[in-house]
Parts: sequence; structure tokens; C-alpha cells
Amino acid sequence: MGGLFNPEAFITATRQCVAQANSWSLEELHLDVCVSDEADKPSFDDCSFAVEGLKLSGAVCGNNMLAISSEISTSLHLTRLRWIKKTDLTDTAKIMLPVYLNSTRQNLLFTVDLPVKEGQKIHEFHERGVAIIASSALN
Repeated sequence: MGGLFNPEAFITATRQCVAQANSWSLEELHLDVCVSDEADKPSFDDCSFAVEGLKLSGAVCGNNMLAISSEISTSLHLTRLRWIKKTDLTDTAKIMLPVYLNSTRQNLLFTVDLPVKEGQKIHEFHERGVAIIASSALN
């Protein structure tokens, strides 16, 4: 995704596509993100889009749950971006993470909400500057 000329426009286009296909307003939509493990095969529907090659900085993600890690960066296998209605949101503990174009963190693309593994403290993710990096080739 980081190799696209305008990755922000890709996210906006997916949102508009789903809203138009389902006759929903843009304000009703929320970006649901699911990170699959290598052994998992995520389900996709007409509201879903797959993204490969993302990196998670300062944490690890297993079973779609974030946990603090001593590793600098880990690769995310396959990430499903799915637009859902805000009324369909679940009440699991989530943290909002920034998605940056590259590791310089100068260009914020968008933010995502990801579930946190039980026992993890939300403030530690902020203190460590946990973020998702879209491209490691554009540093």
C-alpha cells in the first residue's frame, strides 16, 4: 500500500465504494481491521480489502491482538480492511494506532483501531510509539 502514488486516496475510495454499493452514508462507516496470522485464512466479503506488506513498530500481533514487544519491527502477514456500520461495532478493548507512509513518520495516512491482548496497558503502547508502517522501501 505504501508504494501507491496516493495511499490515502485508496482508503477513501474503498470507503466510498462500500457506501455507494450498500446505500450507506459515509458518516455511518467505520474501518474494521483484522490482522491474520500466517496459518489463518481471513474471510472476505464485498466490503473487505486485503493489504500485504505492512510493518508493526514496537509491538507484535497474534490472533488479531496487540501486545508490547521488545522487537523493533514485525511484519503483518495479511491485513483485512473492512468497512462496517458504526452500529455493528463490538465493545472489545481497542487502541487507535497511526498508519504512517514510511518509518520517518512524517506522513500520517490514517488511523486504525486494533484489539489489545488481555493484561496489556494502553498507555504503554503510546509511550513506545507503536505504529503501523505502510512501506519500508520509501525511507
